[in-house]
Amino acid sequence: MPRLLAALFLVLAFGVAQRAEVSVGSPFGLQGGVRFPLVPLLLDGRAYGGVGLEAMGGGVDLLLKLPLTDLYLGLGGFYGTGPGLTFPQEGRGQGGVRGVLGTWLNLPLPLLGVYLEAQPVYYLTPVRSFGVGLALGLSVGL
Repeated sequence: MPRLLAALFLVLAFGVAQRAEVSVGSPFGLQGGVRFPLVPLLLDGRAYGGVGLEAMGGGVDLLLKLPLTDLYLGLGGFYGTGPGLTFPQEGRGQGGVRGVLGTWLNLPLPLLGVYLEAQPVYYLTPVRSFGVGLALGLSVGL
């Protein structure tokens, strides 16, 4: 049943997606996903899947845009088949919750955005520990 709900969520997310994204970095290495508006100009949702050298998995984030800035804050969860890509190496796990502190980089490219994120992570499985990840991404869409 959880897989059916996850598949339904992804189908709905692709239906209302405003942007397609690709990023490198935390949590899995190479991620691809969609970003869609929940509350216009204030709150976005993001669903993603990823693959790396040690893990593959996916997750979702809620992203709050800070008005009059290029910054956004978020909270999300993820789960994968192996350890996530964060530091310190000895504390990595397969699934957990994460915060997102991101900014859009101001590049004069139409319909194309570049973003940088720092992600403090609390791993819930298989051991409870903290980590910090980074991601650099490319976003295409309106």
